[in-house]
Amino acid sequence: MISKKVHLLLLVLLSMALSSACSYDSEEAVLNGDVVNMHGPVYNYPNFESFLESMEKNEEATVRIANYTLEGDPTLYNLVFDGTTIDLEIDRSKNKNRGNDSAKTNMTCKDIVEEVGQQLFVYTLTGCDSSVESFTILNVAKEQEEEHDH
Repeated sequence: MISKKVHLLLLVLLSMALSSACSYDSEEAVLNGDVVNMHGPVYNYPNFESFLESMEKNEEATVRIANYTLEGDPTLYNLVFDGTTIDLEIDRSKNKNRGNDSAKTNMTCKDIVEEVGQQLFVYTLTGCDSSVESFTILNVAKEQEEEHDH
């Protein structure tokens, strides 16, 4: 028979393995080429610029944006532009604090609009076929975007 201590140890090890398998930390996201928003700097921003340039030319393109909470949990935005519309998959499956939000949501949108605020550029999908007609996907500090002039 296996003792209760061994059962407990196995349970702890299994839960640690499962929780680490489900995580997607920002370093891994950056290495994968994701556009990573960490409440300040946005890493791999040129990948987002390339996506926007492809959209302007009506060329197919994909990009993944990983927005991290203050606790370090990601919400992933997988965008696919087919030359006409943008398909967005919102993946909250790795966000432990998603509440009642579904793990994955899909919508199709018509365009991305750049709004210029005092300190931020805000990128919002518009013309979406969901309960919300527009959906903000990325905020970039003006000083960071100016480093990457279009």
